[in-house]
Amino acid sequence: MAYKSSTIAGVIRHLNRDYYLPAIQRPYVWTPEQIVRLFDSLLKGYPISSFLFWEIEPSQAGGLDIYKFVEDFKYGDFHNETAVVNDQHLTLVLDGQQRLTSLLIGLRGSYKVKLKGKRWQNPDSWVRQSLYLDLMVDASDEESESDISYGLSFFEEAPVEQAGTHWFPVRNIMQFDDKDGFDGYVEKLLDSLESKSVSRTDCRVVERNLKKLYHGVWVDESVAYFTETSRSLERVLDIFVRANEGGTKLSKSDLLLSTITTTWGDLNAREEIYSYVDYLNSGLARNNSFDKDWVMKACLVLSDLPNAYKVSNFTKKNLDLIRHNWEGIKSALEMTVRLANDFGIDRETLTSSNALLPIAYYFFKTSVRFNSTEAKHLEAIQAMHRWLVKALLASTFGGSSDGTISQSRKIIQESLVTSDEFPERALLLGLRRQSHIDFTDPRSLDDLLSLTYQDRTTFFALSLLHPDKRWGSAQYHMDHIFPQASLTKAKLLSHGVSEWAIEAYLKGKDRLSNLQLLPYLDNIEKSDQPFKAWLNGRSPTFSYEHSIPDDKELYQVDRLLDFLKARDRLLRKRYADILGFSSYPAASEESSDALECSDPLEAEISEK
Repeated sequence: MAYKSSTIAGVIRHLNRDYYLPAIQRPYVWTPEQIVRLFDSLLKGYPISSFLFWEIEPSQAGGLDIYKFVEDFKYGDFHNETAVVNDQHLTLVLDGQQRLTSLLIGLRGSYKVKLKGKRWQNPDSWVRQSLYLDLMVDASDEESESDISYGLSFFEEAPVEQAGTHWFPVRNIMQFDDKDGFDGYVEKLLDSLESKSVSRTDCRVVERNLKKLYHGVWVDESVAYFTETSRSLERVLDIFVRANEGGTKLSKSDLLLSTITTTWGDLNAREEIYSYVDYLNSGLARNNSFDKDWVMKACLVLSDLPNAYKVSNFTKKNLDLIRHNWEGIKSALEMTVRLANDFGIDRETLTSSNALLPIAYYFFKTSVRFNSTEAKHLEAIQAMHRWLVKALLASTFGGSSDGTISQSRKIIQESLVTSDEFPERALLLGLRRQSHIDFTDPRSLDDLLSLTYQDRTTFFALSLLHPDKRWGSAQYHMDHIFPQASLTKAKLLSHGVSEWAIEAYLKGKDRLSNLQLLPYLDNIEKSDQPFKAWLNGRSPTFSYEHSIPDDKELYQVDRLLDFLKARDRLLRKRYADILGFSSYPAASEESSDALECSDPLEAEISEK
């Protein structure tokens, strides 16, 4: 069957009436900027690529999960409303959902975005915006540095009219289903603008832009589509996968989910998995931020399948195995996330969700339960805590971690042959090549204490000192104990710091030993106050909780290096307890001295 064509208005009027989405479609993911670019292309007369539709008989609809197009979209949401269809012919969109949804949002819907600096959970953080076109922007202006030629933008309310602008709600173009009505509107608009002394040149720009929008929506048949009529789900799935291999590619989890949806006949896999992700993120003690990709990867890992996303791995046999394991997989993942949350690790501090998969695999393969009081279970939990903290601090699962996940699974498999203990030590040894810090040796505490303000894991390292804090319920900042403003070269010299020591002070400024976590209001209040003066207003337990040395003589700027060395000792002991290094041989005095001298800052301190 050859391609056919239609106007955008013709297709838009079918959406959510007899054009819907099959369950194999991924969620809508476009940003407002991508929508603007699409409408800019439309106004320029550029092609917007082809579309692939699937026409189904009324008898087929009852056996399929069918969804509506999103019309009023909230950024970050991945739910489509289930469509309630009658005994009618339907057309399902196999390729083009992102573009059609974007056109629908611009021409009939809205886009809800979060205000900058506001928290996700606060309903007042979100505003609903609609697309507007500034009709006075001359798209023929060759001096514009932007590749977006037309004045398109999203606004919560109609922008206040100013000289040189005239904002038109893009959705209003859908009102003109006949040419006479549109021509009459244009004529009245131009009369109104001329009465306001708008120049003839600007009026011509307004008229030209409005006509381009009208023609792009109502006249030009810019939607080229091919309609598939086969009743074979296998054929349609194959077409769907191939059609989505170009452009913005489906993630491998989307392909897996697409296939599961058509093979789990007794369960709506799409709703099941999406609902489970929602539960992990908002139904437990702390807020988390997992996604379906992580859950789908866990399905492969826990089922002892190859964990790389390859379509060849998604055979019916493998999918049947995942379906058989699904309840156990859910239980293992929930225990893992609950355990991490109990450790104080949540969306604010979990630097790699893949680091949880070895723990989930261990739960899945053993009878250990995270809330058990049995001695062997408690020992396993403690070992999991120590290992997880070390894996996150060492960024063991950073970057492309498929190989690391496979290796950790193999280590656990081999360990479980002889023991049901959690193989903390074996994992540390087996994965140390992938780790930025080698936590098989307690001397790795030197690497940990050398973390700086710029390092990705520093916030997490500091959070370990306060495991009871709810990082997701209040905003915390990393604060410089000695303010950065007091540690400039000029100010250090004014405090009597010698030239040769300046570099050590400047390096020490951003070290872990000069950092702490504070509620954002406390951090704002502290600002550039001298630390000693600010500390006087803290509670008696503050210094202990934040490992602040007792010697008040060290609170002066010119004693920064001594302060860092003293706090290093306190932090070293705290982290040694947290990481369980008491179970390892202590480093010798000789090696400790060597390590101290190997660090540039420590060398400066010793010399001073």
